[in-house]
Amino acid sequence: MGKYLSFLRTPGVARLILSAFPGRLAYGMVNLSIFFFVQHTSSSITVAGLATGTSTVTSSLTAGFRGSTIDRFGQTKPLSFFIPAWVLCVFILHQQHTVTGIVACCFFLGLCSPPINLSTRPLWRVIVKAEDLRTAYAIDTTILNTTAVIGPVVATRIAFTWSGPTALLVTATLMAFGGALMISMPHSRQWKPEPREKAMYSLFTHRPFQILLIEGMIFGLAWGVLDIAIPAISTLHHQPQLAAPLLACLAGSSIFGGIIIGGRTSSITPLQGFKVSSACVALASLPMAFTLPGWSMAISLILVGLAIGFAQVYHWEVLEAVRPSGTATTAQAWLWTLEGSMMAVGTASGGYIVEHISAAVALGTVTIGILCSTAFIWFYASPRLQDANKPISPEQKIDALIDLENSTE
Repeated sequence: MGKYLSFLRTPGVARLILSAFPGRLAYGMVNLSIFFFVQHTSSSITVAGLATGTSTVTSSLTAGFRGSTIDRFGQTKPLSFFIPAWVLCVFILHQQHTVTGIVACCFFLGLCSPPINLSTRPLWRVIVKAEDLRTAYAIDTTILNTTAVIGPVVATRIAFTWSGPTALLVTATLMAFGGALMISMPHSRQWKPEPREKAMYSLFTHRPFQILLIEGMIFGLAWGVLDIAIPAISTLHHQPQLAAPLLACLAGSSIFGGIIIGGRTSSITPLQGFKVSSACVALASLPMAFTLPGWSMAISLILVGLAIGFAQVYHWEVLEAVRPSGTATTAQAWLWTLEGSMMAVGTASGGYIVEHISAAVALGTVTIGILCSTAFIWFYASPRLQDANKPISPEQKIDALIDLENSTE
């Protein structure tokens, strides 16, 4: 504890933590804020899913571009553009009452997603000493994961205490306040981009990376359906207030699973761990289609989240073991772009499946997608990812955990 207290007294540390927190909380709130606002405005779960999915897919597809603006221009100019533009889009969305207007606003909202986390990570290397980076990343990850868990809870509480539109306005206010704090930080304003290696061609022609892209897209599609199915099913069962606690069960247990595996000393290889943990995710997902909002769904989601936490760590270790040299950040960014895009497709279609077919079919679709992903890993990907079938170095393990910790904007 003394080490952490001493670390927090390092000049610039507390300010970076406090400056990034409001924007990260806004990111944790935005999807459910959009969902409840659109559902309140249109009385349609399908439209709510479409709006949320539109924002997610445009954000995912353009994440690489926004990251490249920071590498080219530094942090101040991109943040000064994207943060006000995002906040403006939220306020315009708040005024919309037609499906066309809502979806159009969500489209531009995704395009303008501020790269808060992409800006936070490099500042740690400027603010703290090299020997304190692990402590910095540990604290930063804890805060990032905490906002991912409490954000949906806060959005839901505001939506049902006041209204969906109010939740949307609070989300915009948090982003505006946090963005102003980030832009005004001297370390952020003085940060200079590092030279970049151009390895895009070798990355996209690299067979192991192509395999991971395919697996990520299959899994992302299933996960997108689950992400919208939980609030949609809760709403249809007249218990919309359960959406946030259920999502928190999923997110919280995945964080716990990642902590367990991240601190392991086992000699299991990344590929072996990825295969076993993916099978655990598939097994844990089997009962989901038979659950209802409440304890049965919560228990199922906790088990799925725990297994996902295991799988995420091994997944990033596999990526670290097989990626081409010089693509540490690029590989992670493009993997998230395509996986996140498929998540958005799943989000947009999941609401329709719940509303027009059934909740059980939506949850069954999630399980089928996860089973397909697992089968792909075991029977197709595994023989072609043998570079990951040996222990990775401590340095690679740390890099993999850092990539996992910063896999959102």
